Amino acid sequence: MRVRNRNRGKFSSYTFGPAGVLTSRNLNQLLWDSLVTSQIDTYPVENSVFRNTDEPKQLRSNLSQGTLKHLPDILQLVNYTLPFAIVQRGQTFPESLATQYDDKFLFDSSVQTSIVLQYFCSPSSALQSFDLSILFSSVQTSIVLQYFCSPSSALQSFDQWIQQRLLWWRKYASDPAQISCSELETLNENTSRAFIQCQFPWGQDNVEEIISRGSNPVSDLQETTKVKLQCANGNKSYTPHLIECSTVLEHCLMACLCDAYTESTAQLGKKIYLLRYSAGTNHKIKLNLHPKIAPYKLSIVSSSKSRSNEIQEVASYLNKDLRNAGIDVFHAKDSLSVEDQFIRNDMMGLPYTAILSEGTLDSGTIELRNKDTTLKV
Repeated sequence: MRVRNRNRGKFSSYTFGPAGVLTSRNLNQLLWDSLVTSQIDTYPVENSVFRNTDEPKQLRSNLSQGTLKHLPDILQLVNYTLPFAIVQRGQTFPESLATQYDDKFLFDSSVQTSIVLQYFCSPSSALQSFDLSILFSSVQTSIVLQYFCSPSSALQSFDQWIQQRLLWWRKYASDPAQISCSELETLNENTSRAFIQCQFPWGQDNVEEIISRGSNPVSDLQETTKVKLQCANGNKSYTPHLIECSTVLEHCLMACLCDAYTESTAQLGKKIYLLRYSAGTNHKIKLNLHPKIAPYKLSIVSSSKSRSNEIQEVASYLNKDLRNAGIDVFHAKDSLSVEDQFIRNDMMGLPYTAILSEGTLDSGTIELRNKDTTLKV
């Protein structure tokens, strides 16, 4: 991973390759499913990237304020019935970039979303001195969920959201024991927060914040808009309490890669060796990504040289058929040996490899290799 510090006059630069784009997309979808699709009474919204549409020169640094502005409309939609949630996903900008851009800010190289993901480097070396806060120096994809509930259920709901988010992180982790929750921190009499934490090569770092903000944000919005935002329980009215979960996609991706990364000593083929490391390195790398996060679910390789043209036709047909079924397939047309392709697939975190041979042409059988067990069936 290449990181440049903007504080020294250079901007941070991160780049996605094909596998990085797909891994990010899969993780993004899993986040969305957990916060929106699988939740009842949850409403997605979207705002402009500008803080104030009347002053289109200031970019937003978070999603919280823009999301909260949708509360009056959503309250009417649900007939002032609690609980419910509002979710927003979008780009946010650090304070250093969020002010005084001209009308062509989208074409300025310093505000492009560019996150560099290079799988094949060792945490013990390349990431040893890295810090997750560096990712804050570039444009990031944030997602925030604002959950509104009654004051009487606020404490229980806060605990439930902490447990729910912790379970989600552990569900997709290679080593769930490395995912933990920080101690509850009380900021003031109305505000408490906790963090989901992951283990990185530089130590534990926060990847998601769950915060109970009390009723103050809603009260402040009511004062500003002069719109009634109170709900009723019988003859008693109350101001909704706000619980907020927020994270950054790029931080989630970094956490997943560091969690999935393993290496072991192995004798590697020359071509893979040249793709990965400088001279003298003989470590085999594997990404133990959850199958739902892995960039491709299946790789297709050929073990026959004598009837390669026929096998390639079968591979192309299989590739197209699986993709039409919604399965991402990796089919590289290169000259690597079968074993070297296995190594590369393990490095990319691909769970399965389909091996086409002359037997495939003669009897229609295909061997399937499992990344975790390396067994072929």
